[in-house]
Amino acid sequence: MTIPKDPGAHTVAIVGGGAAGIELATRLGRRRDLDVVLVDRDASHFWKPRLHELAAGLLGDGEEAVSYLAHGQAHGYRYEPGALVRVDADAHRIALDEVRMPLTDEAILPPRSLHYDTLVLAIGSRVNDFGTPGVLDYCDMLDSPAQAIALRRKILALALRTAGDPARRIRIGIVGAGATGVELAAELHHAFNDMHRYGGLAGASRLDITLMDMAPRVLPAVDPRTSASAERILEGMGVHVRVGVGVDAVTSEAFHLSDGDTVPCDIRVWAAGVTGHDVVAGLGPFELSRDRRIVVDEYLKARGVPDVYAMGDCAFAAAPHGTSVPPTAQAAHQQANYLADALPKAIHGHPARPFVYRPKGTLVSLGEYKATGELPVAEKRAPIPMRGWLAKLVYVSLQHMHRVALHGWARANALWLADWLRDTTLPPVKLH
Repeated sequence: MTIPKDPGAHTVAIVGGGAAGIELATRLGRRRDLDVVLVDRDASHFWKPRLHELAAGLLGDGEEAVSYLAHGQAHGYRYEPGALVRVDADAHRIALDEVRMPLTDEAILPPRSLHYDTLVLAIGSRVNDFGTPGVLDYCDMLDSPAQAIALRRKILALALRTAGDPARRIRIGIVGAGATGVELAAELHHAFNDMHRYGGLAGASRLDITLMDMAPRVLPAVDPRTSASAERILEGMGVHVRVGVGVDAVTSEAFHLSDGDTVPCDIRVWAAGVTGHDVVAGLGPFELSRDRRIVVDEYLKARGVPDVYAMGDCAFAAAPHGTSVPPTAQAAHQQANYLADALPKAIHGHPARPFVYRPKGTLVSLGEYKATGELPVAEKRAPIPMRGWLAKLVYVSLQHMHRVALHGWARANALWLADWLRDTTLPPVKLH
């Protein structure tokens, strides 16, 4: 479906097709008075909270991918491939790097620039290595589907190599006991049991997962009761939890901890903290936070740069009590909804209310039928805990609501039905 645009429509360029970028493009693309272009280096969108499932083999390549070309055609925005290089705020133009064909490395598009009237930066973040020696050389990360698929192939190769050696343990170390690290540890436990059941490979009984963090407990940002619940479930799976200890260095064989201990690992995963992409430092005249995120005001406008907004993980937005809006999918969704309403008002000279982040709680998946989390209540009161299958149901509904935002209720429900049919006919873990 092609949505016709008014002559002289205001050009809104959105750079980054993550949860925030694609939801904003979907909402604004339906307007006739806006010419919306979505820029991304990749050809498809993948919802980042499911990267741990892709890495554990519970999702196949491309299963959850949303093509920007097809989605844009259906929802009234244009897709422009390429990585952002620089923002020329005076000329209202962005410079994009050349585009090359995967595998063959053949040049498809040359370096070029695009005009914008309003620019929205939603370029996300990357895992923070904190300058720790060896992290970039020897650790896998979960910033993109490509990284998750590469990790899954390593895990499957390791499982195949050890299948004929009953005495050999499978050692996986994960640094970072936030949501990503905790969910990955839990899903790997279940994935190895499914590998054994459906493929005859080593089960979770031969799996040694060590989860490490310098914080005093797992999920340090949530209520201690939720943290304790998650740790009990992990330890019940056989996960070794090491908290209150940092990592001094990483080698090809082990993590070297700050207390002098060494954790030998066949696979090393780094999932500790986030920081802005390196390109942000030379992107343009932006004010940056200490972790290289773009500082924005209460309207999500980049400070000191006209007609430029930032949202999602790449934005540093102040929150009450001296905190900042967390770099989560929940916050990105709220910011996309806010700008979908505020941007057209600002473009047409109408006042918009400031952005206010409203925490909706935290949920962490701990396997097929388990999750733990909490729902906020009044300020200064303890949150309401959620556990077990009910928490898992709410957790799964978050992905469903993201699909609704992208496709509408009818197609989102059809996708849910397709998932259910696939789960009833195919092995739950990918063995290829």
